[in-house]
Amino acid sequence: MTSRQHRHGHGDWTRELVELAALFLAAGAANLFVTGLHSQVRGSLVLLCTGAVLLVVAGGRWWWRRQHPPAAPVAGPVPEVVNVPQTLWRLRASVTDTPGRLARLAGGLAALGADIRTMQVHPVAGGVVDEVLLHVPTRVSRKELVEAVETAGARDVTATRADVRELDDVPTRTANLAIDLVNGRTDLVRALRALVGQVEVHWQEEPESPLEVGSFTGGAMCLADPGGGVLVLERPDGSFTPAEFARARAMAELAASCRARVRPVSDTARTPGGADLTIRAADRADVELVAAFHARCSSAARFRRYFSPGPAQGERGLQRLLTPALGRSLLALAPDGDVVGMGNLMYDDDSGELALLVRDDWQRRGVGTIVVRKLIEQAEQLGLGTLTAHTHVDNTPIARTLRAAGMKLVGAPEPGEWSWSLDLRPKTTALP
Repeated sequence: MTSRQHRHGHGDWTRELVELAALFLAAGAANLFVTGLHSQVRGSLVLLCTGAVLLVVAGGRWWWRRQHPPAAPVAGPVPEVVNVPQTLWRLRASVTDTPGRLARLAGGLAALGADIRTMQVHPVAGGVVDEVLLHVPTRVSRKELVEAVETAGARDVTATRADVRELDDVPTRTANLAIDLVNGRTDLVRALRALVGQVEVHWQEEPESPLEVGSFTGGAMCLADPGGGVLVLERPDGSFTPAEFARARAMAELAASCRARVRPVSDTARTPGGADLTIRAADRADVELVAAFHARCSSAARFRRYFSPGPAQGERGLQRLLTPALGRSLLALAPDGDVVGMGNLMYDDDSGELALLVRDDWQRRGVGTIVVRKLIEQAEQLGLGTLTAHTHVDNTPIARTLRAAGMKLVGAPEPGEWSWSLDLRPKTTALP
């Protein structure tokens, strides 16, 4: 607000009166000077008198306001901004596709103080499925949230905690997942969970009735695993929609194309003794190569690795070892192309477990250290929070390898067995 607006807001025209009086006085004096004292003196006197009157009025207003200063405005209470802790929820509800149903749903959520962030509508037979991401005051429980939505006329209501990364719109999230899949920063199972929400994923050699490959029914869908076998996705507390199935199937087909067309990146490493190794991801085409590798490992070395005579018998056992649905397998190849070391990383959610097997004639030459460090790098790229390993107490070489990689001995879960752990979560630095 300008100074003039401020004066007008308080009804104070004193300064304007003074300025106007000065204008009339100056005009009268100038007219009197120009026309002379004996001609047309009446007009000059009128101007001078008007200016004098205005000046007197201004003086009177100034004196009165000085004797009666205006009362200070009473300030009203300043509303306090309350920061209410909130939790992000993913809400799914089936509703009939009728006018006003969305307004009733929004009204029920607003009564809880909820703030809708994103919403998807999935058409299904007999209505639609609304999927909503919303912030809800932390004091509101899951039961209260579900009851409020059911009262608004919805059915089959589920509510699960959501991650802030899910606030991306579906096209953006899908594109980012596809990029991560191509670049190896994620795998198919993790991409599917990020795409359709938290679901249970099982790997099977063959689909079980009534599911078939590339089909879904109710709360389960079956997709071909690019590494072989099938992936069964299950949602115990809700059904999949046709749109969700189409997205999941497209993601699985993209993963299969990546496996067929994108060649895995190979790294080279040199052992302390000067031997050059090639480190690359394993594939099902490496079955014969890996079978020969296991045959050249002693029974003692295999037992320390698998806690048994070796992997499951037959070609399928090796294939599952090479391309696990929830894991990675790395091979270390000598200059002659033979496999001299193999590392496996299995994971679920944000925790992983690594295992290592090195051919007897290549042990104590730094092969295990190279493979373990590479697996730790991949675990960090996948965003895992914790990495573990289990070894026999008499497996001194692997103990040295794990300790050199930063893993710490954390206990003995079974007699004759050691457990190791490594925290991969970013370290927070305390502010001074």
